[in-house]
Amino acid sequence: MKRLCLSMVVVWFLASFAFAQATQQVAPNPSPSDAPAPATGSDADIKGAFPTTLVKSIDTKKLKEGDIIICQTAGALRSRSGLMIPSGAKIIGHVTKVESKSKGAVNSSLAISFDKIEAAKGKEYSMKGILQAVGPSLGGNNLDTGGMSGSGQMMPGHGDTSTMAPPSQGSVAGPDSGIHPLSSGGSKPILIRDSQGVLGIKNLQMDKDSTLTSNDKDIKLESGTQMLIRAEISIPVQ
Repeated sequence: MKRLCLSMVVVWFLASFAFAQATQQVAPNPSPSDAPAPATGSDADIKGAFPTTLVKSIDTKKLKEGDIIICQTAGALRSRSGLMIPSGAKIIGHVTKVESKSKGAVNSSLAISFDKIEAAKGKEYSMKGILQAVGPSLGGNNLDTGGMSGSGQMMPGHGDTSTMAPPSQGSVAGPDSGIHPLSSGGSKPILIRDSQGVLGIKNLQMDKDSTLTSNDKDIKLESGTQMLIRAEISIPVQ
């Protein structure tokens, strides 16, 4: 009898232990405070082509890979979040390829990648940008050419969400802008958002990889040279 009672106690103990182990392995229902916090930010992108001017003259004879290239926007940019990047904002890039005919290369070549834009002093945003078109200087790198792209135009086929400032008074628009020289003799072409390649600069071409090339001489671009940059700019939402 005592042996039977002892056996029943042992069985009850083992069953209780197994139940306790099973309940420890079941995760409790999470309370609202334990739930993962939702994402608190996203990227407000500017995508498309916009006009800039070269701040300082460059020459493939003097450049090397990694050298800094600085342009400035020729019109205001607006992100889809409503952030305005003003005309004259600094765009910083670097040389990714350079060859000089005067140093023995078969052709002179120059490729530039644009990495960031300074919207205000001390406030920079990352970007991925390449050249889409290059045109001659229009008379100084401080020239306001906000009318180059027209009002609110977007680069087709690229999910563009950028807009440009309305055309400034007296700016040029129409079939001669950026496609052919202006009708009046001696005038220089003005780049628009659809411009492609090199316009109005002799002995300079652009290949499909946005690399500038010249089989005649070194590539020299003066301060104020028009540069149409195709870019994606990521702006973190605060």
